[in-house]
Amino acid sequence: MDAGLAAVLGALAGAVATTGAAFATGWSAREQAKIAARGEHRRQRRDARHTVYEEFIATVGEQMAHAAPLFEEDPPEDGDELGRHFQSSGVRDTTSLLGDCYRLHNNVMKTLTKVQLAGPKDVTTTARRVCNHSFALATSLASIVGTPYRVDFLRTAFQHANDRLQKLDMAVDAFIEAAQTALDDDGTMS
Repeated sequence: MDAGLAAVLGALAGAVATTGAAFATGWSAREQAKIAARGEHRRQRRDARHTVYEEFIATVGEQMAHAAPLFEEDPPEDGDELGRHFQSSGVRDTTSLLGDCYRLHNNVMKTLTKVQLAGPKDVTTTARRVCNHSFALATSLASIVGTPYRVDFLRTAFQHANDRLQKLDMAVDAFIEAAQTALDDDGTMS
């Protein structure tokens, strides 16, 4: 082989190797950029979800904190005691109890929409259960106001409302567990 042909072939081999190395470097850089972009997207989504989940838990907690003082003492025996019981529990009157019950439940429903948009589906499903229990608590508290002021009816209404408060508390615990799982998902799950 003559020296000229060897030089041309050597130059061609060098050019192919350089082009291949540049292509591999470019492909690797592009893949690294995709990985970084996906990681940043997941971080931003996780941060947004955290904020929404935290707001949802705080809103439900406000409803529960409103109801809890009603059950710290024994239920009242009659209508006269009911008024005193409400006042010692921080409730001004039956109208404010009803208004606050439904206002707080409506706040929970508003934050549910944010949770539904943030996802994922299992967190959304759990949040809906929390809202169902929130509504059940609100209606139970409303039924206390509408209960005939007899000892047996009042005790039953108070027990029913307290049971619903406990179920709401358990539903919130389930929501927190589902939310933690969603927030811990780094993309390698499922």
